[in-house]
Amino acid sequence: MFKKFLLVNLLVCFTLSLNLPSVLAANETTGTTLPFILKNENFAFHERTDALIIDAGKEVNGSSLSITDFDVNVIATRKVDPNYVAYNGPREVIDVYTSHVNDTGDPSETGRYIIIDFPDVGWGDGGTTNDGGFTFDSSYTITYKGAEIDFVDGSSIVPEGFTQTGVVSPVLDQFKYSNHNGLDYSYFYNEDATEPLPLVVFFHGGGQGNDIYTPIRFSNGGTVWANPENQAKYPSHVLAPRNATTPAAMHNVKAVIDKMIADGKVDPNRVYITGFSMGGGSTWTFLRTFPDFAAAAAPLCPAGGPGSVDAANAVAYLPIWTFVDEGDFLFNSVVNNDRIYGPYLNDSLLTILPENRLDNPPYNGHVFDGHAVWLPVYNEYVHPERGMLIDWLFSKSKIRGISDVEVNTVSGVAPTLPETVVVDVNYSTKGVISEERAVVWNAIDPKSYGNDGPGVFNVEGTIEGSVKKAVATVTVEYRNRIADLKETVAGLDIVQGNKNALMVKLNQAEEFLSDTKHDKSAQAVKMLNNFIEQVNNFVKPGKLTEEQTTEMVEAGKETIRNITN
Repeated sequence: MFKKFLLVNLLVCFTLSLNLPSVLAANETTGTTLPFILKNENFAFHERTDALIIDAGKEVNGSSLSITDFDVNVIATRKVDPNYVAYNGPREVIDVYTSHVNDTGDPSETGRYIIIDFPDVGWGDGGTTNDGGFTFDSSYTITYKGAEIDFVDGSSIVPEGFTQTGVVSPVLDQFKYSNHNGLDYSYFYNEDATEPLPLVVFFHGGGQGNDIYTPIRFSNGGTVWANPENQAKYPSHVLAPRNATTPAAMHNVKAVIDKMIADGKVDPNRVYITGFSMGGGSTWTFLRTFPDFAAAAAPLCPAGGPGSVDAANAVAYLPIWTFVDEGDFLFNSVVNNDRIYGPYLNDSLLTILPENRLDNPPYNGHVFDGHAVWLPVYNEYVHPERGMLIDWLFSKSKIRGISDVEVNTVSGVAPTLPETVVVDVNYSTKGVISEERAVVWNAIDPKSYGNDGPGVFNVEGTIEGSVKKAVATVTVEYRNRIADLKETVAGLDIVQGNKNALMVKLNQAEEFLSDTKHDKSAQAVKMLNNFIEQVNNFVKPGKLTEEQTTEMVEAGKETIRNITN
C-alpha cells in the first residue's frame, strides 16, 4: 500500500514539474527588441519629428510607463551628404502614453502602441527635419531605464532594445519628386479627383533649395494647400519648383504645368501663383514671363516686383494680393513697388501686417521675425473682407461667367441646343472679354422631354477651353391635343361604332374643359384615361396598329399633362 501511495505522489510531482514552465510563463520577464517609427508633422514654421511610436506587439498597461523610463537620442545627417552630421544629441520627452491606434493624439489607459511625445516647437533641439536649406535623415536611439513594461494579459518585459523601422509624415508622404529639363520639383496630386482641379504653384524662399526635399519642408507654404482640411474645402493639386528664379526656369515650370493640363489633371483657368521672399520674386518672374496665364497671384514679402510699367500693364487686370510685415527688411522695397506700379494694377491689394504672430497651437501667440509674413498669411490671417488667402485664391478663375441658355420644346420633341455659348474671360491685359465658344452638350434621355418627364430640366455642356460647364435650362410644353386626336380618329379605318365610341370620349372631355363656370378638369382627365384604355384595347384584336396606338396614347397623356399642370 505504501509503495502504491509513493508511486502516485511521484507521478503527481513529475507532472507538476513538466507544467511548471508554462504556469510561470504568464508572468515571465524576458528581453526583446521592439520596433518603432518616427511620426513627423509639417508645422507652419517647419517639419518636425513630433513623436516616436513603439509597437509593443500586444496591449500594454499604460500605468506601467513613465517619462523617466525613456532616454531618446537622435543623429541627424543630410540626405544629400550623409557624412554631414547636423545634430547628435538628446530629445526632450514631454509625455509617454499608450494608444490603440498607430498614431499620435489618441491616448488610452491601455494599448498596443507606446507613444513617446516630443515638443511641437523647438530650435536647435534635434526635432527639426531640415535646416540651412538641407533635409535630414534622422536616426533615433531609445534607451529604456525602467522596470518591467506590463501587458494586460499579465505578462511583462524589459526591452533589450528598439529598432527604427520607418518614418511617417502624413501630408509630405503624399508629395512626389521629379525633374524636367534640369528643373527639380515636388508635386501633390489629389488622388480622388475625377476632373481637372485648380493648381497652386508655390515658389520657396532663398536658401531653402539646397536639395529637392527642403522647399516643402521649411515652412508649410507648399504643403498647407494639401492639408486634409483644405483639400476637403478646396480640392486641388500643388506644384513646388526648386530654385526657379529666371525666365528660363519659368519656361520649364510652365512646361510642367502644361503637361498636367494635357493629362487632364489641372484646370487651365484656375492656376494660382504664390511664394515668399525669393519665391515672391519668382512669382513676379513667372508673371512677367507668362502674364496672361495665371488666374491670381499672391507674392509674399517679395524680393522683386513688376520691374517696369510695361510689365505692370501686362497684368493690369490680374487679381494680385501682396503681403509684407512692418518689420520686414524688404518693407520699403515692397511699399515702393506698390507706390510705383500700383496705379497700373486694377485688381491689386497690398496688405501690411503689424507683426508675424501665430495664435493657434503649437505656437500660441509666438511672434516671428519680421521677414516671415508667410506664416500668418498661409495659416491664420483673416482679412475683414476677403477672408483667408486660400479663400480668396480659390474664388478666382479666368472664366468669370457663362451665359444662361434657355430652350423651349414640346413634349416628345428633342430640344435644339445652341452650338456656342457666350463666355466672359478675364485677360490680364484687357480685363473681362465676352466671347463665343463652342459647346458640346451631354446626351439627353428622351424621357426628360416626354410626357412623364419633369417639365423643366437642365443639360450640361462642355465648353472649349473650360472645365466649368455650360448649363441649358429646357422647358417642355405640354399641349392640349384633343383636336389632333379627333382628326386622327376620324381618319381611322375601323368600324363606325368603334370610331364613335372613341369620338364620344374626346367630345365629352372637350365639353368638360370648355365649362367656364365649373372646374371639370378631373372629369376631363377621367374621360381621357377611358379613351386611352379603349385605344389600348383595340390593339390586340388588330383594329389599330402599334404605331397608331402609341401616337394616340401619347397625345392623350400629353393632354392630361396639359390639364394637370
